[in-house]
Amino acid sequence: MRANGHNEVRSIGDTVYRGEIPNLPYPAEFHVEAAIEGMHRDGYCILPRVLDADGVRRLRDKIDGSGGPDEQYEVAKWCFNKHLPSDYMHDPEMLQYIDPPDMIAVLEGCMGQFFQVIGGTLWVTGQGRQMPLHVDFLPFPLPEDVTHDPRITIPIFFATAHYYLDDLTLDLGPTTIIPGSHRAGRPPTNETSYEGVVPHAVMLKAGDVCLFRSDLWHAAAMNTSERRRYMVQVHYAHSTMGKWFPPIELEQYWSAEVLTAATPQQRRLLGQPRHP
Repeated sequence: MRANGHNEVRSIGDTVYRGEIPNLPYPAEFHVEAAIEGMHRDGYCILPRVLDADGVRRLRDKIDGSGGPDEQYEVAKWCFNKHLPSDYMHDPEMLQYIDPPDMIAVLEGCMGQFFQVIGGTLWVTGQGRQMPLHVDFLPFPLPEDVTHDPRITIPIFFATAHYYLDDLTLDLGPTTIIPGSHRAGRPPTNETSYEGVVPHAVMLKAGDVCLFRSDLWHAAAMNTSERRRYMVQVHYAHSTMGKWFPPIELEQYWSAEVLTAATPQQRRLLGQPRHP
């Protein structure tokens, strides 16, 4: 697993979708049980209004103030790509983003009690950067007669929360996903649709979160605007999977500020105890 949440074999061949992109439906209301069902059936769920306007502004300001001069993030012939690791070990302000109550309730319904935060990033992208369809992590490949068997619920070992810090429009290059594509049991291979379903744009509002499982086929549309897209990722996994940083029970590696601020639930999510 790479530090950006991706495994080595993400897709095979040409998986860039070049057609018209419909929008995902925006939920009229949120219910935990419906969100859990959506994670298993569709591979994702949407949590509206996790951050208010002030929370969005503060997080955008934090990202802008991190990582040094912007010039170093300009990637020739691609885009502005500022992708920083979330510093849970030293920055107590980051703790609030790992355990919103509704998100924890959904994750517990999907993974059970034993899951943890294994990493996260602060991510800003500019004009350009169309991303092909890929999976972040495929725990094990499965034949489709297994994944489509109604008696079988495919376990969720890894999931990512995307905090969107813009009111998304298609020209800003939103995340796109193919609902239900986790049932392929494999990464996309020279494909831009699954069972006739094309990528749909995650067209959310600033402060909303999309939580999706790692085996879901997803991508990003081209940013054709003059604006930069702001996003924060939080990666969750079953507690038996490794983290990208020492667990918090090894307190010598963690700042006193984080150790003081972390709640019992946040400590559990950050690795205390390390395993079930």
